[in-house]
This record gives sequence, C-alpha cells and structure tokens, in this order.
Amino acid sequence: MRVLKIAIAFQFLILGVINPLYANPPGTEKENEKNFLIDNQSSHSNSNYYSFHQDSIHQLNFRYPDKQRGLKPWIAPTLLMSTGTALHFATNTKNNVHEFMQENLAYQGRVDDYLQYAPGVAVYGLNALGIKGKNNFGNSTAILVKSFLLNGLITDRLKYWINEPRPNGGVRSFPSGHTSKAFMFAHFMHKEFGELSPWYSVGAYSAAATVGYMRVAKSAHWISDVLVGAGIGIFSTELVYLAHQYKWDNKHLKRFDIFPFQLGNQKGISLVYKF
Repeated sequence: MRVLKIAIAFQFLILGVINPLYANPPGTEKENEKNFLIDNQSSHSNSNYYSFHQDSIHQLNFRYPDKQRGLKPWIAPTLLMSTGTALHFATNTKNNVHEFMQENLAYQGRVDDYLQYAPGVAVYGLNALGIKGKNNFGNSTAILVKSFLLNGLITDRLKYWINEPRPNGGVRSFPSGHTSKAFMFAHFMHKEFGELSPWYSVGAYSAAATVGYMRVAKSAHWISDVLVGAGIGIFSTELVYLAHQYKWDNKHLKRFDIFPFQLGNQKGISLVYKF
C-alpha cells in the first residue's frame, strides 16, 4: 500500500507538470506577437466577436537548457528513489545498516541542521564574489524558491502518508527531510555552476552526502529514508528547471505594472504582466 501511495504521488506530479509542456508547442515570440495584433484587430472590428488567442494565457515555453540530454538527468534520482523504496521494505538490511552505523560511525551533533543549506548559500556567496552562474539573480532565485517549495511539498506529504517510525523512536521518518533539502540545494548549485568547474558539483554533492550520513549516524533516519530523500531533492530541482520560464530578468520585469485599486471598502494593489 505504501508503494502504491508513493507511485500515485509521483505519477500525479509528473502528469500535472510535464504534460502541459508538450501539449501545445509554442511559436516564436514574433509569431505570438503577430497573433496578438491580429486577434486584437479582429476583436475591435466586430463587437460580437471575442478572440481568445493562444497566447492570451501565459503559455509555457519549452526553454529547458538540457533538453538535448533526454532522460539522462532523471537516471540518478530514479535509481536513488527506487533503491531507497526497495530498502524501505528490506527490514533486515535496514536494521543491519543501522546497527553498523551505531557501533562504528555513530554521530551526535547539529552540524547537519546547518550543512543542508550550505550549497544554496554558496551559490549566492559566489555571485557576491563576481562568479556568475548559468542564470541571473532573478531567475536563479525564482528557481531556488520553486524547488524549495516543491521539494517540501513532496517530502512532507510522503512523511504524513507513510508515517514510518524513526530508529530513535520518533515518527515520520520516510523520507529524510534534511537529506532532501541538502540534495535540492546541491543540485541547484550543480545546475548553476557545474559547467564552470566540476569541483563546484563535487563540493555541493559531498556536503549533501555528509548530511545524509549524519542523519543515519545519529539514528534520526534509516538508510532508505536518506536515499529516497536524496532522489526527491534532485528530482524536484530538475523538474523546476524543466518548467521554469526564465522570465525573471530586466527585460521581462519591465513588463510588470503595479496599480492601486479600491472596490467599495476594499483597497489593495494589482500586479499586471504584459505578454
């Protein structure tokens, strides 16, 4: 039953986010602009005619920079989540790993609480030093925020649905939230700086792997929790990069307008984006 819940959760997530990307392949910006002008002229020439052209709703533009890589970006998270899910039901193996860690590599401390954020902080530290990543500040920040929210949503829902006891007697062990966030930040740093030097990726993933080790060593999680958490972290970030619109730059931000409004006793502001 637990496997079914996990499968359903990821199936709905993938269908809800990826399918719209392929539903209607977008045209070029010039073509969309031309359609916009034609539709506006048609609507003005006939008062009874209302045109709902294809760009009236903000259409997803498939601008994923790594689309040439095909399924390659999804191999690592799939293997991690599959292996972790299998170990989740291999009780003897899971217990043996836990006992070995407690006898030989036990750890007590709170470094993992802070180390999970290190790769994300490092990205902004490098930017402050003048080392620019793949995307500008606006786009990279938007990607990070969306990755953080998506990762948290997947991890928290699975924790409550499965409600696996922790090795130390706690609850909601599966998957590991610390490890999930650590790999989400690590993959974010890899995507932004990995092309500049592989050592950025090595450092980021090493920090994330250390967080996973600490979670098992301090008896906060089973090895299965950590593996699935790592897979979710990479998966959620990769999915956001796939769907991101790359419109958080100076060119597109100039299209935003903020207007105050009043409706009866209600006052507020309206945020408008010109497509």
